[in-house]
This record gives sequence, C-alpha cells and structure tokens, in this order.
Amino acid sequence: MTDAKNIIIQISPKVFEEINAFSSKTFLTRGGRIGSGMGMLLEALWGYFINIELKEYPYEIAWFPDHQYNDFACLHKEQEWKPESKEGEALRIEVKSMNKGADESKAHFDVLSKEIGDDDLLLVIVWEWRQIDSIYFAPIIIDHFINSVQPLIKLRDSLHLKRGGSFVDAQKCPDGCTPKTCSHFGEPLNAAGKRERLTGPLSCKPSANVSYAANFGGLIRMLKTSNPEAFEEFRKIRKEDEIAHKYISFIHTNYIEEELNQYPKSKLDSVAIKNGLDIKGKSKAEIHKLIRESIPEYQDQLRNL
Repeated sequence: MTDAKNIIIQISPKVFEEINAFSSKTFLTRGGRIGSGMGMLLEALWGYFINIELKEYPYEIAWFPDHQYNDFACLHKEQEWKPESKEGEALRIEVKSMNKGADESKAHFDVLSKEIGDDDLLLVIVWEWRQIDSIYFAPIIIDHFINSVQPLIKLRDSLHLKRGGSFVDAQKCPDGCTPKTCSHFGEPLNAAGKRERLTGPLSCKPSANVSYAANFGGLIRMLKTSNPEAFEEFRKIRKEDEIAHKYISFIHTNYIEEELNQYPKSKLDSVAIKNGLDIKGKSKAEIHKLIRESIPEYQDQLRNL
C-alpha cells in the first residue's frame, strides 16, 4: 500500500466529522427529500475538506475536469499534472454515495479492471437526512468505506460469473470484431447475454428501446448470491480477502436486510450456538437480531464459517 493511500484512508474519518459539522450548520432545511442530489454535494465536499487535512503532507486532491470514471486524483504537490499520462499522480479515487433512506441505492461501480490502477481507491459514503432540532434537517454522513478498488472488482466479477453472467471474449465478440482490435473485450453481459454497459457490443442491446441493462456493479446488488455456487464463492472470497471482507461488512452493517438475506438460517444458527445463545423457537430474523446485539465481532465469525 502506497504512502498516499495510507494517509488518505487514515485521515478520512476526521474529514467526515468536519463535513458533518459543516452540514449541520449550513445545509439546514425543513424536510429532506430523497433524490435531492445532496449525495453528489457530499461527494464534492470530501474533495475540498480532505485537502485541508492534507496541508501537512506532500499530496493534494484534484478534481477531474472531464467525464471519466474517477472523480479525483491524488497528486504530488508542486509537480506538473498531466491526466492523460497520469504524470504527477500518486493514485486516483472514485467516490460514490448512498442515501440510507432510499429503497434501493442507484450507486453503481461498473468500471472494468483494465480501466483502474492497482493503487486506486473506492470511497463509498452512506448518509441520511437527520433531524437537527425540532424543525430542521441536515444531510449527515453516518458511515464510509475507503480502500483499494481491485479486490472489489475481483469480488464483483466472480459473483457476476457465478450468477450466470459472462464477459466478452475478444476471440468471440458478438459484434464480430477482429480480436486484436476488439473494444468490447471484458465487457459484462448478463445471464441472458445482454450488455450491462453502454460500451458493450451493440448486438447485445436488451431491446430496441433499452441501450443496456445497467444492473452490473450496483454497490449493494453486486454482493447478491442467487444460487449455492454463488454463495460458496462469496464465502470463499470473504474468507480469503481482507478488503472484500471489510466491504461486505460495511454494506451489511448499513443494510441489515442484505445480510439477513445473504446467509441461510443454518449459518446464523452456527454462530449463535457457538456463542452460547438460546435460539430455541426463534425465527431466522430473531436469531440474526440476537447475534448482532450480542456478539460485537459476529461478522468476523460469519467470515470464518
């Protein structure tokens, strides 16, 4: 892990404390609407506030001026920056936000491995409209995840395959591309063979009126396991990869129903019995609630089942 990556990860909790203090004084409103665009504002604030904390370090955060995958670049101070060649960069950062009150997060992480550097980071912010006093609400960040992105790409792609999806093989591109020049290599296709990104094969459009499926890489959806093989792959990766485990725990902590749906009752029973909990006559949901409330490190135990 690079020095820049370590520093950004370590100072981010303080940055979010400062953003919340600022938001609770500045963004007061009567009511808070889901779909307000506030998440994008909080993403931008991270870029500004982290630069305040980086003043004593040899790095600074820059915002990309064009529409590409990464939102920010971490630069070496006093070096010329050339985005097209990455000159002057330590790493790049993509920021996503999720409103905890939304029925389903629209945040997507669909970038391909070949499009991302080994040191690049993914930052995911979970926030909510919180009542500040008897009248006003403000957007408050309640949790965040920030770490290396490549292990999460491996997790996402492995589960995509186990759910019946695929990735375009340059030797067999549905558009009939020449293998050496195929621009669709690695593009995700769903189980029905339809493209998941606009850059996928044109012949794989879901329909005449729908350009692409857009289900690939949903920050919550990408963890779902629809069959035993996918669940076993999920367990294997969680057990073997620390960053994947941290991301899964982050999502399941903030979206409890996802964890409840992910694990069969037998696995929850195992954790409960191992810790001496009385689960006789209790439903799966009741056992899950008991585990969460009684065992602080229960997610580590789920990892090691």
